[in-house]
Amino acid sequence: MTFHVGFDLTVKHVIEAIRQTNTALGALPFTLYKSIDYKTSSSIVGALFCAEIASVTTGIVNPIEKGHPDVLPASAARASEEQLRNFPEGLEVKTTIGSVTQGRDLRAGSPRIGDLTTITWQAHHREVRELLGLVWDFVAVTTGGVQHFLPTVTGAFYTRTLVPDDWGAISGTTGRNTKVTAMKTSGREKMGRGWVTVIDVDLYVRKYTNILAISNLTRPAAR
Repeated sequence: MTFHVGFDLTVKHVIEAIRQTNTALGALPFTLYKSIDYKTSSSIVGALFCAEIASVTTGIVNPIEKGHPDVLPASAARASEEQLRNFPEGLEVKTTIGSVTQGRDLRAGSPRIGDLTTITWQAHHREVRELLGLVWDFVAVTTGGVQHFLPTVTGAFYTRTLVPDDWGAISGTTGRNTKVTAMKTSGREKMGRGWVTVIDVDLYVRKYTNILAISNLTRPAAR
């Protein structure tokens, strides 16, 4: 797989960044995740991952909050704020915890994989063409004989062939809502064809294979 992001990025880089991200997520107080919503938790996952990608490559995290893409070539350090808002090279990262069966009241800290029905990445506009999409969940980890459920990046998927029709209509354009568009089935299938790594747990492998219509998920990557 080749990542066209303006700096050297390999599958090994992505896997190492995920491992470091999961370590950082596990080091934060678990009470934090029980007191914030999934959207905020996803933002934390994405921010940590982008920082770790930068740490294992020559890339830099986009220095402005609303800049795109999220991780840029080192040359972007000399770019103006206007240029950083839509830099021509770099890695765009989106995270999601996915959607579960309607009516299921799963609280923060509870694994969602058993009730997962779809994986939908969101964006603020329909022009996102190249994307590395992360999925995360609360995954069981046993320490000292005690089982904990820690936020963990469980899969990474990539494509550079998205088109506007792979995104749904823009919603949330009134009042103080942030406008957003959700990826459609056609986009999710492209992401599935570009799978990068999936946690080595059978339930996750089977669920992601079904949801993202993956036909070649034959080797797992270690968490």
